[in-house]
Amino acid sequence: MLIEKLGFEATDKVVILHIDDVGFSHASNIATFECLDFGVASCGSVIAPAPWFLETASICKKKPSYDIGVHITLTSEYDLYRWRALSSVDPKTGLLDSERSLWRTTEEAIGHISTQAAEVEMRTQVQMAIDNGIDVTHIDTHMGTVMAPKFLPSYLKIAREFNVPAFLPRVTRSDLETRGLGALADFYLKLLSDLEKTGTPIIDNIITETMGDSPDKTEYYCKMFKELKPGITHFLFHPAKMSPELNSIAPDSAKWRDLDYQAFTNLKLKECVKELDLKIIGYRKIREVLRRN
Repeated sequence: MLIEKLGFEATDKVVILHIDDVGFSHASNIATFECLDFGVASCGSVIAPAPWFLETASICKKKPSYDIGVHITLTSEYDLYRWRALSSVDPKTGLLDSERSLWRTTEEAIGHISTQAAEVEMRTQVQMAIDNGIDVTHIDTHMGTVMAPKFLPSYLKIAREFNVPAFLPRVTRSDLETRGLGALADFYLKLLSDLEKTGTPIIDNIITETMGDSPDKTEYYCKMFKELKPGITHFLFHPAKMSPELNSIAPDSAKWRDLDYQAFTNLKLKECVKELDLKIIGYRKIREVLRRN
């Protein structure tokens, strides 16, 4: 089991406190690195096509110990704040919508982007991060798009090429049915079983219920921490510091992103982690196991 290869007991609660959407704005960069420096958040992943990617890369170049992966991105969801593919602007690839930006929704991306173009784009994004000085520790997915059966083999291929772990959560048939993916349950369950036999790192649990307001988000997260199950949990959140920039880019999510930032720089949350004896790791530790084996 991966948890034992990492040096923990199967009964331990090992948590990857993961920051999504790094580099999508200056506000998210400020929040990300303050959260990482504070010491509760453990890692994050950057959107390579996003406008503030180069600021992220510059920060990581100055401090290579930051645990940062690539948030593989085939969508650009904001109304007036868009980004393009890095690999091509050729309409024939299907990568771009009528505004010559990546598609706004996962469904549009799946419907229009060719498998080959998606793979080239994924590879280009990882290489872009490496070329700009980021010690890429893992890859994961923006909006879940590359988890679609059409793109998943390429996503896993890219992880093998760069010898980094790909975020891949363990799921049950019930989980898939709840997410409206019951028809694909046999595909995913067989794939996960086959991958685990080859030593591919699989994450036991995933927490995504973090994208919303709460009267006290620090307390909300402490409660969630108390309910974590034994095993390795990928706990994702999206901090960004409130600013006119953030409010104009993402008016619907600016408030809760700022609440994430406040919670993950709050001493109470750090004390909660300590009291619950949570074992906090980043993906660099998993990459070490992967490369060692």
